[in-house]
Amino acid sequence: MGVQDLAIYLQSSPLLDYESEAIVALVAQRGWAHISSITDRIEAIYTMVRDEIPYGYTAHFKIPGSEVLTLGMGNCLTKTTLLMTLLRAAGVPCRMEAATVGRILHRGLLKGVAIKLSPRSLFHSWVSVYYRDRWVELGGHIVDRPYLLKLQARYPDYMGSFYGYGIATLNFRNPPIKWEGEETSIQDKAIRGELGSFPGPDSFFAAHPEAERRTWTLGYKLVLRPTLNKSIRRVREG
Repeated sequence: MGVQDLAIYLQSSPLLDYESEAIVALVAQRGWAHISSITDRIEAIYTMVRDEIPYGYTAHFKIPGSEVLTLGMGNCLTKTTLLMTLLRAAGVPCRMEAATVGRILHRGLLKGVAIKLSPRSLFHSWVSVYYRDRWVELGGHIVDRPYLLKLQARYPDYMGSFYGYGIATLNFRNPPIKWEGEETSIQDKAIRGELGSFPGPDSFFAAHPEAERRTWTLGYKLVLRPTLNKSIRRVREG
């Protein structure tokens, strides 16, 4: 893929707002743009988004990267926006991948009336980076390691696959969440249907406005979001 072909995957946008004050300041503070190794640059940004932005649910999903950073929490849609914003700020071409996942992802976090209010099919997203002449998918940034460690401590006897509490993986004890030049994932085994690749979240939300509209419902505002975040907090606090 030529330089001109990659240009679209380096552009800023209303949601990938890497020219905003907060993003510019963070990138300068961390010195990411000056890391000569593309492998190390991706690792530094990816690890920061994974572990310093805790897994959680914001009031809206269609928000710019700078707002995700300010809120300091996110799910697949919002943390993907932030990761893409920071990667592009540091000159790493990236795009958005999207799919639908089953609500089995929320098993354990939602129960009773709350799980019935949750849509059977949820919108899901992750990132692809253009790395060494190929696209590599990154989905392991969604759930932070501190939360994962607490969840593993809660279920010490689970050695294989695990579905629930925001996780869907075949290897609960050692899911592929570390960037080592290959794909990472933590929720991929809940995928039910592919929605394709998008240049960024702006085009994704334009094609699938329902992903944001679901946050407008009273069910999400009054039941789903507070219950999800309360359950996640309970796991995190052990």
